[in-house]
Amino acid sequence: MKMVFVDTEFTGEHAFATLISVGLVTLQGHELYITLNDYNIDQITPWVKSNVIKKIDESKTINSHQAAILVSDFLAGYAGDSSVSIVSPGKTNDLLLLFQLFHAFHPERRFFHFGECLPKYLNHRAHFDLDTLFLAAGIDPNINRDAYVGETDHTLKHHALFDAGIVRKCFLKLINSGKLPHIAKLIC
Repeated sequence: MKMVFVDTEFTGEHAFATLISVGLVTLQGHELYITLNDYNIDQITPWVKSNVIKKIDESKTINSHQAAILVSDFLAGYAGDSSVSIVSPGKTNDLLLLFQLFHAFHPERRFFHFGECLPKYLNHRAHFDLDTLFLAAGIDPNINRDAYVGETDHTLKHHALFDAGIVRKCFLKLINSGKLPHIAKLIC
């Protein structure tokens, strides 16, 4: 099984959130970072503006269709003939917003259907989130994840690529702890 760790930054914690940036890191450490320019600006709160938007180089932003192509190429190239399991920081927007990018390849559909429209390498149910993995390992999922992995530089917090790297480090530490032996067998 191939693993990719994701973090996204988005316009809010609600069902209509739009994607601002996405960071992907493979188990081996290969990275992709994308910032978007077509998020819903009306949803930007002062917190999002000061903690997310200010860290983005606007001259390097792209639209969602361009982002979908880059994400698809990155994941398909990594997948090869295998499935890719996505590991997200939690159970909410990160995975859904990542998958929603693939709607760009099905513009004829008013609503994107994950089960029918995701590429084969993603169309499965073997995706993980750190909240559940921490619970399964007997660790409070509200743990300070940066501290858990020994990260002391907090200047890049809420930068999708940095945070995806934290997801990867937490996952590896959990696997190496021996508290998730069944999942460890999947990646060996």
